Amino acid sequence: MKTSHPRALLPDFEIARRLHRKHGTSYYFATRFFPPDTRLATWALYAFFRVPDEIVDNSPQKTDADVARVTEKLQAWRDQWQVAHETQKSDDPILRVASYVFHRYNIPFEYSEAFLDAMTSDLTKTEYATYAELKEYMYGSAAVVGLMMSHVIGFKDRSALGYAEKLGYAMQLTNFLRDIDEDYQERKRVYFPQDELQKFNLSNEDIAARKFSPRFKDFTQWQAARAQRLYDDSMNGVPLLEAHGRFPVRCAAALYSAILGKLEDQGWNVFAGRARTSKTEKIKLAWQARK
Repeated sequence: MKTSHPRALLPDFEIARRLHRKHGTSYYFATRFFPPDTRLATWALYAFFRVPDEIVDNSPQKTDADVARVTEKLQAWRDQWQVAHETQKSDDPILRVASYVFHRYNIPFEYSEAFLDAMTSDLTKTEYATYAELKEYMYGSAAVVGLMMSHVIGFKDRSALGYAEKLGYAMQLTNFLRDIDEDYQERKRVYFPQDELQKFNLSNEDIAARKFSPRFKDFTQWQAARAQRLYDDSMNGVPLLEAHGRFPVRCAAALYSAILGKLEDQGWNVFAGRARTSKTEKIKLAWQARK
């Protein structure tokens, strides 16, 4: 692969690629349509997001002592990132290559702080009262991903950043719908706002009991419609990106929004199984996104 990135960092990019391929199948599929330099930078950013996410989600948190240990581990990684970003040096391959990408593409450091704040909140916060409160979390957990990618791709107008945020929110809401059962059963988290659950006469107990009902179907459809509106609106920002990044972004949006279609195929029953697209479906969606 021809690239202008330093050859010394290519092994680090490869580590990041493997992590992306293992955990982010839909997004990884879309990255193949970026030119080499952008593709490598995307792998590095994904790995930067994935490592703290793994620290939080795949560590035992059954007791206060468990939470304290995970908090300490996450803070240690955060401290290492601070040093890596300041010095552009690290013994950790992911931090090393992420620092390079942040500086190469002038990505504001504050985006990484917002992301790590969101990961930290996952250690103790298990529910959200309102959508406004949830949106604050989603800014750090998802919107900044779109903002970082906008800097990597390049944009003609700063208004592109607002659309990138909306795409991040759309993808995050899609994840919340797809993973609503897993998030509760494995982590006791309910991301959807409590006041919106109450609007449909639902509660955390319905999620805990995996109780699908006409009310839950209406709730799922309502959340999916909001996510779809965000997808639709976010596409208005694609023409503001540099040309080489437009198709991959449309492709990523198409692959993620297709999960909503899979949920519809399940009768909007989020407890019926994890909604996902096949490789054949991904190819078809990518082809359609070229238009």
